[in-house]
Amino acid sequence: MAAAGLSAVTNVFKLDPAGLFESLESLQKLAESMVGVVTVGIEGCSTLRQGAGTTVRATEGNFDAMKKRSWYLALQGTALFIRQGRLHDFKQVALQAPCRNNVNFQWGVCRQLGEIAFDQLWDDETRQQAVDFLGDLYGCNTGWKLQEDVKRWILTILLQISGLEDSLTKDRALVLLKALKRNGVTELSGIFPLRVRLPLPASFPLLTRVQETPKVEYDLHKLKMQRIDRYKQGVYIAPWAKPSLQAPDDNLFLLMDKVEEFLVGDGQVMLILGDSGAGKSTFNRYLEYLLWQRYKPGGPIPLFINLPGLERPEKNLIAEQLMEYSFSESQIQELEQHRRFILICDGYDESQLLTNLHTTNALNQEGKRDAKLFITCRTQYLGHDYRDRFVPKAADQYHQAANDLFQEAVIAPLSKDQIELYVEKYVPLEPTTWVKKDYMDKLTIIPNLMDLVMNPFLLTLALETLPKVVEGKTDLSRLRVIRVELFDKFVKHWLGVNKRRLQGQKLKDEKQEALQVLLTDGFERNGIDFQKKLAVAIFREQDGRPIVEYSQFRDKATWKNEFFSTDVFVTLQREACLLSRVGNQTDKEFDPQVYLGSTGDNLSVGNHLLSTRNLVPEPSIIQFLAERVQVQHAFKMHLLALIELSKSDPGASQAAANAITIL
Repeated sequence: MAAAGLSAVTNVFKLDPAGLFESLESLQKLAESMVGVVTVGIEGCSTLRQGAGTTVRATEGNFDAMKKRSWYLALQGTALFIRQGRLHDFKQVALQAPCRNNVNFQWGVCRQLGEIAFDQLWDDETRQQAVDFLGDLYGCNTGWKLQEDVKRWILTILLQISGLEDSLTKDRALVLLKALKRNGVTELSGIFPLRVRLPLPASFPLLTRVQETPKVEYDLHKLKMQRIDRYKQGVYIAPWAKPSLQAPDDNLFLLMDKVEEFLVGDGQVMLILGDSGAGKSTFNRYLEYLLWQRYKPGGPIPLFINLPGLERPEKNLIAEQLMEYSFSESQIQELEQHRRFILICDGYDESQLLTNLHTTNALNQEGKRDAKLFITCRTQYLGHDYRDRFVPKAADQYHQAANDLFQEAVIAPLSKDQIELYVEKYVPLEPTTWVKKDYMDKLTIIPNLMDLVMNPFLLTLALETLPKVVEGKTDLSRLRVIRVELFDKFVKHWLGVNKRRLQGQKLKDEKQEALQVLLTDGFERNGIDFQKKLAVAIFREQDGRPIVEYSQFRDKATWKNEFFSTDVFVTLQREACLLSRVGNQTDKEFDPQVYLGSTGDNLSVGNHLLSTRNLVPEPSIIQFLAERVQVQHAFKMHLLALIELSKSDPGASQAAANAITIL
């Protein structure tokens, strides 16, 4: 008898509907001694129907006797199915249980459906399906034989759901309630409050003893709701991308479209590249939000992973992140062995990684850690052979790369249409009198400003700054001056953001010490100085051509080594620099603006920038310098001094000629 009972209990806690049906008779005989252990919230039935007139059967006095009946034990099973997220099995038991026409069982199932619809922990689709299921039960479309009191109970439940603030579930309930009340059936009188959710037991002693099945799905559901609730992104614009660094700039596609193809295809790793401020992290968080919204029990589990925040991402990527969410070791083991993951790894460059995360974490091998892996990385962090760090290895051939399992995308600069859409979404979020047209007019009229704000970070900074900078300036011809002011703010803000980024990283000892030296000496000041020197060198050594091709072996003895070597001080300053896209075309207007501030430094006439070449063929540079004269009196006086110096020093003639042109 004991053995039969244990087998019956095992069938229930294995969530096996067929086993549950077969075991109800055995469980009924055991219920009196076990019910205190296996109860999972059905005790509410004891007072559930008080006040319902002649239909009251589950009163305080006879509830203990009811525990021995099959309908009560079947409800124990449906409650467990709900807690495990196994709604298909819940429906199977609800419709096929031998006691399905018992009025108490019907009453309990309807309440469970009502509580699913009432509970915001469930996704909108599931809650609406619970409402629809109640409608099917009411209409006897499921094989149930309903008494009128159960129909009245369904109407009472729908009435409560129609009072929700959630419009989708509320509207579904209102429509159904209106349709069902046409036949004259009314709700029950009295109060029958639905609980927000079935209470989760503090422990599962019998469950652990019999099978040790963790409550994974319920905890995943909680995680889902937490992550969805945590997503706060004021403005999101779908980014465009090109297929590789080498691809032409007009070969573009919507990044999300490519991601969707990757998710349903055979690929295992997708690398998403972009410059600083391009929106990589913003896209990652939106992707996680979207995938959690789609998540259904048993489906792929999306995990946003901030790589710099993990101790050993190269070995314990999944486990460390799940531990951050308070999953137990047994749950993590269960998930790694039997579930699929979508890993969204943010900040590969910031974590200073050099390893292939797919290989070192043994993803998609030996029947466990089934995963799709997204990795984002700043473009400038990569070397020539960067693909080796990301392409999966072929199964059973670890010396070969499985290129067919790898995809790549490079986030493109914002187009004018994207900028306009971004502004449209930005305006309602800000307490300002400016409208979309005000922002777009200034972005368009101020020379070259539109080219400057072609990534989300700089665009946001411009939108925040423009109203203050433009305030009181009605002469549109004066707006040229604003470009200088805005760019100065951009440089300082950019360096401040990168300083905080570096401070939040787990750097190696040598790099951490170098960062501390730069912080002590003034990170922003050193950063501006580095950018000035780099721009001056580009202008002098490459005739202003903003493409720098550097080889660690071939260029050790050239001017490039000062700016592109692996020295820790150089690396830290270069990574925080606006001119950091080595080997890639940078906007022509962008380069001169950085170094122009150094033209007023105390340089000898022979080494002065204005002495190196005639600026007449460079109208954009002359224009920018002319704008700076209007906002920096010291720069104007410096140009006048050069003109005066040329009267006595022939070596200053070129500098003086350029100064006259600028003035």
